[in-house]
Amino acid sequence: MRTPSLRDGHAPSSSPPHHAGGHPLAPQARPVHLCGTWLAIRTTDQAAVLAALDLSDPEPVTMRQGEAAWNRDHHSRTLASGDHRSHGRVYVSPVIDGWTLVFGTSPDLAHTDPDDRRAWAGRVQALCARLSARFGAAHLYGMSCGDSWTMWCLAEDGTVRRYYEVETGERLGEHPAEDGYRLPDDDEGLPADAYDGIDPADLEAVMARRTELYERLALPEVCYATEIAAQTSVDPSTFGPSTAVSGHAVLALTACGREHGTSPA
Repeated sequence: MRTPSLRDGHAPSSSPPHHAGGHPLAPQARPVHLCGTWLAIRTTDQAAVLAALDLSDPEPVTMRQGEAAWNRDHHSRTLASGDHRSHGRVYVSPVIDGWTLVFGTSPDLAHTDPDDRRAWAGRVQALCARLSARFGAAHLYGMSCGDSWTMWCLAEDGTVRRYYEVETGERLGEHPAEDGYRLPDDDEGLPADAYDGIDPADLEAVMARRTELYERLALPEVCYATEIAAQTSVDPSTFGPSTAVSGHAVLALTACGREHGTSPA
């Protein structure tokens, strides 16, 4: 049985924040509602990231507007999963603690058969390896706000050091960021009847039982992409006043966005 992750379920706001001084594009970091995949690239050169990912027509936005656009595109009920407009644009962050983040799906990944996780994992690894050869480090993380799906791919200097995706069997290497944690699908040490009487669809009940089991059995905490991101780059779910931000956020078009007439803003 999967152990779901109860992440913050607040609806992302599309309204730009108010800033002292009246500049609507002044960067201000706030916790990001995470659902989908995002890249973390170790660079302060946003233009180089745009070029490396074949992104164009960058439109300056506030960070909150960029986050809202990413969430809106990912959760759209009006676009079919194969609709090119669903991956027609991405949100590229300002420089955050030395990293540039890209929220959204590249066409290369989007055009993979969603049921072929091995093929998708291979393309993720190829993307991260290519970007890390250019920038030194490139990581792709994934979270779901509706279930316990999570993944991470950590590449440095052109080589993938670690790939993990929950319950797919697709994994490669190891990484010290996971030390002291349990992987989400690691049931070692749990009794066979650990979740007896619990409805798997009742996330609150599952999480309450999980907490009770971990405390009673003194088991290590489970790690998700956010915990790994916090140790290997930056964790968007913990952004706040102390987060160092420089530059500006943009929404930019992918190749599919250009071909199918997506607007960046």
